[in-house]
Amino acid sequence: MKKIKLFLIAMVLIIITILTSISCEGLVCDGKGTLKLTNSSHSTVQKIMINGVSYGTLDPGDVQSIDLSPGIYVWQLVGVTGGNGCSSAAVTITECDTQSFQCGGK
Repeated sequence: MKKIKLFLIAMVLIIITILTSISCEGLVCDGKGTLKLTNSSHSTVQKIMINGVSYGTLDPGDVQSIDLSPGIYVWQLVGVTGGNGCSSAAVTITECDTQSFQCGGK
């Protein structure tokens, strides 16, 4: 009986070691998550703003994925040409997860 208990404890420890070594279901995410933004407008170029920092622009129909450390971010797409962007919104980025949003402008 003692040998069976030791065997079961060893198996549990092996399983725990294997599971903790597999990060994000085998995905390599380097401790980051992704914010995926889509400009769904037909004519508005939009500037990507995250926590007040510019991450470039999106032409109509473009998609950009930005890797960020886990945390809460405020993002906004600001219309540069042809129309308005979209209001700012907060998003929580978690490790190995993707949060997707689209903005069509007005």
